[in-house]
Amino acid sequence: MDFKKVRSVFEDRGMDASEVVTSYNELTSRIKESISANPQGELGDSRRIREYSLVLCQVLLHRAIKLFSGSLTALLDDNTYSMVLSIRGHFETTAALGYLHYRLNSLSEGNLDAEVVDRDISKQLLGSRDKDLLESAGEDAIEAKQIMDMLEYADRSVSKHLLQGTAKEHVHLTNSYKFLCEFCHPNFYSNAIAFELNKEEKKFYFMYKKSIRKREFELIDYLLAGNPIFVELFDTVKELLPQE
Repeated sequence: MDFKKVRSVFEDRGMDASEVVTSYNELTSRIKESISANPQGELGDSRRIREYSLVLCQVLLHRAIKLFSGSLTALLDDNTYSMVLSIRGHFETTAALGYLHYRLNSLSEGNLDAEVVDRDISKQLLGSRDKDLLESAGEDAIEAKQIMDMLEYADRSVSKHLLQGTAKEHVHLTNSYKFLCEFCHPNFYSNAIAFELNKEEKKFYFMYKKSIRKREFELIDYLLAGNPIFVELFDTVKELLPQE
């Protein structure tokens, strides 16, 4: 990531890019080059759950890093659409990690069987919604979890364990995701990115050759608000892993 250019663009707008750099470094500092995980063992075995939870965390970390850098690359390119799509994808990634956190916490509190959690982890790693793939897999087919379901459970974990509220008190991830969707679909917020309206002239002026406006530039704040949640969930998941 060219943070020299990132800093320059932020400075041109009278903004400080230090939080962007710090957030990115928080992600990359948690990279593991490899993790050993033996696919053998009985369903629900503590070792399987522990090892594949760590694998899933790194899979989601890889996605989070790429989406973080993709958001910034799009911002530097004045491409609001790609930026917001990447930020929304980052929230989806946090939702997946939050769902894992919720399931592992339920296991540690004795509210879920280990076999159920083991299957859930497999579903997160291997699940798909590609009908052709599911049909070809036959009895081994694993259908992916719906993103809105993962957001709901992730918000419960965030609300209770990170924000010290009740399980349903805070819905930050879901609300942010829904708002970002308005920019990802061809709805008003998304359409408004493309033009400026001059009411006196009764003309629409299109943004093909103009820089991203302040109101769209500041959507990057959603990435900076969501990333610390991902990092904290990433760290606290390890505390919930079953031991031998």
